[in-house]
Amino acid sequence: IVAIDFGTSYSGYCFSLASNTKEIRQMFWGVEHGLRTQKTPTCILFNEKQEFKKFGYDAVMKYKSLPSSEAHKWYFFQNFKMSLYNTKVTSDMKLEASNGRTLPALLVFAESLRYMKEHALNTILEASYNTVCDPDEITWVITVPAIWSVAARQFMRLAAKEAGLISDMMSEKLVIALEPEAASLWCKEL
Repeated sequence: IVAIDFGTSYSGYCFSLASNTKEIRQMFWGVEHGLRTQKTPTCILFNEKQEFKKFGYDAVMKYKSLPSSEAHKWYFFQNFKMSLYNTKVTSDMKLEASNGRTLPALLVFAESLRYMKEHALNTILEASYNTVCDPDEITWVITVPAIWSVAARQFMRLAAKEAGLISDMMSEKLVIALEPEAASLWCKEL
């Protein structure tokens, strides 16, 4: 199981291996930047060709290091999660980057989830000492706000499909969990 907390400001994940489901392992972020946090900023950076480049602390650092003559050509998104709240959510909606440029929201969300997926798979491989880890056997859990509409939740499922977490929209290998329900279930475990 890999549980992704795709947050408004910060994101992270934790996982458990089938060999020991009670042991929950958490990732720490920002070590290469002199930090050690349980989450990374929910920021994503695309280059001028609209290609994914960086996520989290790496996106922030890269964007800040770009000369202003270059930065205006790139797409830097932060705090974009709540764009799915209080709006008509469609699969072709756009998001506005820091500099006013726009990209399809589905691309921004899918690439963010793809990054988290790839990062998690690499971490799991390391944690399991490179034993075989079949990505198709992983159950993914993504938390979403309880205030989100059904359309916003479906949009996250579509983004997860585009990111390769699941192969079809009806897959039982993806759980869209409401944040307060996930918190309540965790409290029962304590």
